[in-house]
Amino acid sequence: MSVTIRDLSTYNSINSISFGEKVVFFKFGGEWCSPCVELDKVLTTVSDSMLYKISVDNDDFNSFLMDNKIYNIPVTIIKYKEHTTRFQGVRTLEQILEMVEKLKQGQ
Repeated sequence: MSVTIRDLSTYNSINSISFGEKVVFFKFGGEWCSPCVELDKVLTTVSDSMLYKISVDNDDFNSFLMDNKIYNIPVTIIKYKEHTTRFQGVRTLEQILEMVEKLKQGQ
C-alpha cells in the first residue's frame, strides 16, 4: 500500500508513529521521474511494509530536502522501529530486502 504525503507536518507526524514490526519507506521523488516509478513497483512488493511517497516538487519540503542533502531522486528512507537507513536511486527487491534485514538486526 502507498500513500502520498502532501505536507511536512504530516510527514513529521507519520515519522513519529511506532509501526511495530512494519517496515516503512519514505520515498522522495516525482511522478515525472521514471526511476521513481520503477522503484515504487519494487517497494510495493515488500511484504509487511508501508510506502509513503513525497514529491520533491512540493515547496513545503524545500528546507527539509536541503537539510537532509536530498539533491537527486529517488531517495528512500527506510524506517524499522527506531532504526533508519537511506539509499539513493533504484534497487532490486533483493537489495532492499537485504537492507531491511540489516536494519532489523540493528546494523
